Formats: sequence, structure tokens, C-alpha cells
Amino acid sequence: MSMPPPPSGPQGPLGPQGPQGFPPQPGYQPPGYQPYGGMQPAPTGNAGMAVASLVLSLVGVLPCFWLVQIPGLLGIIFGFVGLKQTKDNVRRGRGMAIAGLVIGIVIVVACIAFWIYFATNADCYRDGTEWKCVTT
Repeated sequence: MSMPPPPSGPQGPLGPQGPQGFPPQPGYQPPGYQPYGGMQPAPTGNAGMAVASLVLSLVGVLPCFWLVQIPGLLGIIFGFVGLKQTKDNVRRGRGMAIAGLVIGIVIVVACIAFWIYFATNADCYRDGTEWKCVTT
């Protein structure tokens, strides 16, 4: 004599209440269950471009990059891309993207102001590989 197979379908082999008829544990949700209201999933991982934006903008603060702000420009570009990546809250890092964007803009504007100052100041001249400013 063989035993009949366990019931299948919506109740499954363990029934709707879990193993041996016990109610499910608090906070447990069966796989594929969507709570009422369609909550969005929690953000997963940081956006890589947001992290790159912040890192490059902070590298641009180093004195060796004060005259040529390539890291600052890349920080601005990556900041805009990072903002786009974090727009729908699937990824984290929106604050890093904003910080990288702001720092990048500030250091690039400072670099441009620095070059304009040297180009328009009659008391500054280039002597070989360095700038010299004469005060009168």
C-alpha cells in the first residue's frame, strides 16, 4: 500500500501555516510576497560614479592639481552621472554625488579665477617654469 502524495497547490506540502500547522514567524514573508501598497525595494549598493565623483573632487584639492584641474572636471562629470544613477532610489550615494559635484565646481572655478588673475595682472610674469609677481 502506498500513501497518497501530499496536497499541492496554494497550500503546498506544509500547508498555509508553515511546518506542522504552526503560524509563520513574525516578520516572515513568503518568497515573492509584495506587501500592500507596493513598497519599493531598499536601495542596494552605492553608485560607482557618485563615489568616483567625490574621490576625484577631493583629489583635486591637493596642491599639485591647483593649476590644472583635470580631477575637478572629472568630478563634475561623474557627479552628474552619479545623480542620474541615484535618481530613482535604487542605488545609494546621492549625497556623495552632490558633494563631489559641489567640491568639483568650487575648485574648477577657483582654478579659472587663478589663471585669470595671472593673465590680467601686469605685475606677474612667467620666468622659465615659474610665475613671479612683483609688488610695487
